[in-house]
Amino acid sequence: MAHHERSIRERVITVAEKGGLSASTAGEQYGIPMSTAREWLRKYWRDGQVGRRRELGCGAFPAQDAALVAEAERNPSSVQGNLKLLLAFQGKKKTIMSRLKAAGFRARHAAVKEFLTDEHQLYHFAFPESNVERKWDRVIFTDESTFSSAIDGPVLVYRPK
Repeated sequence: MAHHERSIRERVITVAEKGGLSASTAGEQYGIPMSTAREWLRKYWRDGQVGRRRELGCGAFPAQDAALVAEAERNPSSVQGNLKLLLAFQGKKKTIMSRLKAAGFRARHAAVKEFLTDEHQLYHFAFPESNVERKWDRVIFTDESTFSSAIDGPVLVYRPK
């Protein structure tokens, strides 16, 4: 953040806090849009800092990163959302992706398929044996369909490279 912008931000916050003015009125005095002044004040109340939070950023929480990597190694089929919930991770899903990537993990599409029961395996082998002489050029398969129940597209899992 530029020194000048930080100085104006500090003044707007000070005028709003100490002067008893609303954030939008304090912003108007310095030519700052109302929405920006309100956002600055809201962030100040939330974080207690005028500028950006210094503790955020890649590698800033080594213990949290270690827990993230340990959980991804323990359960390689975990997706970002599960990791975020399990670890009470405060960052965004994109942060999880970048931290796992930095730790040597790679995102892959999860293969979702049901395992065959013993009975299904018997039918699986019996069907082709009983239909060797069938004229397959006259068969139409109608039970095949492709659909996705994922809201955000394909599900990604993280595995070591």
